[in-house]
Amino acid sequence: MSALQALENAVLTFVVPAAGTAVDPETGNVVANTATIECAAYLKAESVAEATYPGVSVVSTLYEGYITSGALDSRVGVGTTGEVEFAGAPAVECEVLEARLPYGTTGLLGEVLTGALGSKVRLVSRNQS
Repeated sequence: MSALQALENAVLTFVVPAAGTAVDPETGNVVANTATIECAAYLKAESVAEATYPGVSVVSTLYEGYITSGALDSRVGVGTTGEVEFAGAPAVECEVLEARLPYGTTGLLGEVLTGALGSKVRLVSRNQS
């Protein structure tokens, strides 16, 4: 249990591959089975960057923090997309930039820090208008 659990301010939802395949009833195509992973987190919106291109304005928000509801599923890694519901705001699409602490979750340091804080995660959300 994370020491940051009392500070939870976000819910992360990821759709990841699961075992096996299924047939799409509408198209008849074979599709991979998926599983939905939902976890609570303590995040902070670290920075907001704006970029303007001809006809498009892009706002990127970087979130960094810890998964407080247990260990992060091993199927969630860099490049995984999902949704983040931060501080009661509506859910927005996000991409995982970094998952887990750089020294891992095993060994003395990894086990102690992961047990005390949870799995570290860094996400980016990009919004175009």
